[in-house]
Amino acid sequence: MHLKFVLLLGCLSLAKTSEQVRYDNYKLYTVQINDVKDQQLLSDNEKVLQLDTWHDARQPGEFSDIMLPPQYQEAFEALLNSHNLNYSIKIDNVQRLFDEQRPRQRLSSMEWTQYHTLDEIYAWLDLIEARYPHVVTPFNIGDSYEGRPIRGIKISYKPGNSAVFIESNIHAREWITSATITYFIDELLVPRNPAVRDIAQNVDWYIIPVLNVDGFVYSHDVERLWRKSRLPSDPTNKCIGTDLNRNFDYRWMQIGASADPCEQTYAGPYAESDPEISQLTSYINNSIPAGIIKIYISLHSYGQYVLSPWGHTAEEFPEHYPQMMAVAKGFADGIIRRNGTVFTYGSSATTLYEVSGSGKEWAYAVKNIIIPYTIEMPDKGKLGFVLPPEDIIPVARELTEGFVGMIQAARQIDIL
Repeated sequence: MHLKFVLLLGCLSLAKTSEQVRYDNYKLYTVQINDVKDQQLLSDNEKVLQLDTWHDARQPGEFSDIMLPPQYQEAFEALLNSHNLNYSIKIDNVQRLFDEQRPRQRLSSMEWTQYHTLDEIYAWLDLIEARYPHVVTPFNIGDSYEGRPIRGIKISYKPGNSAVFIESNIHAREWITSATITYFIDELLVPRNPAVRDIAQNVDWYIIPVLNVDGFVYSHDVERLWRKSRLPSDPTNKCIGTDLNRNFDYRWMQIGASADPCEQTYAGPYAESDPEISQLTSYINNSIPAGIIKIYISLHSYGQYVLSPWGHTAEEFPEHYPQMMAVAKGFADGIIRRNGTVFTYGSSATTLYEVSGSGKEWAYAVKNIIIPYTIEMPDKGKLGFVLPPEDIIPVARELTEGFVGMIQAARQIDIL
């Protein structure tokens, strides 16, 4: 039986339900992209038909996942049919799945059978910090734009260990990331599996369960699919927020990012414009001894990828790319051994899409952390951002096996 922590929050009803953005009868389509003209067709109609792209096709023959409201669905299907694009409907009512993600009654314990709010996660952090003071060291990198503390914990059983640094939920809507990483924290504190006990005791773990705290709260209270921060950058205040994973100060705004504050990949007005990123990098620069962090992980969803540098180019690879791939293989093999779930690994630019200003690029190029990844959690698009609560524990157990495989592979090539 998994260890339960009483949160002393009581049974709470959902707040601000009447204010929440709803997606009744919105559909999620998957559309096969045959060439650049198909991609341009969708791009040209993005604003006209209010298309919300959850996942972009990387190359011809792959599929894009696109959500849109009911009033535009007939026109969208007519557009696809007129251009002979193959498509199917993955989700016929997105709101129904959102409703299933939100419990009718909040539990008073952390059991990973539902998605938890920031307040609940922080109450649980308070408890584990009090319960395991010789292993858990709390840290706070600073406050968000809206004034919320950005909290993390260091788990260390003994001095002299090398470290793994994990930031989770940098994109607000990716709830599965904070759900699974808190489960993993619990595994490190109460390790029943000898392999997990080994990586708990012989590696230090710096973990921030929710980096984008403002966006995460907003995704719970108002708009479930909110991705960005909540920093206003548009002078008209029409568009809010920065894509925090485009805001790091390495090749900022070079590629795979937008200068439009209304776009989902808006990189901010300048590098490290948002306090979440400037304080994260400052904490790593000033509060962790140089050379201690050997692996940096930015936890995301969805797609089942382990993505390494480079993101800005597919024409060249970093010096330590062979080591990155060896450790990524260890992670993927650890997961596939559990129940057959397949993760694809490679550089961002060659495996998924080009991107700059991301955390893993900064970690490698600026901090010389030679094993940096963006890990995209399950699934591969069937439900995307709306995995049901019953998937939390199976996905978290897979992640734990992946981390075991990752550490074992890193040791084999003397990274740890």
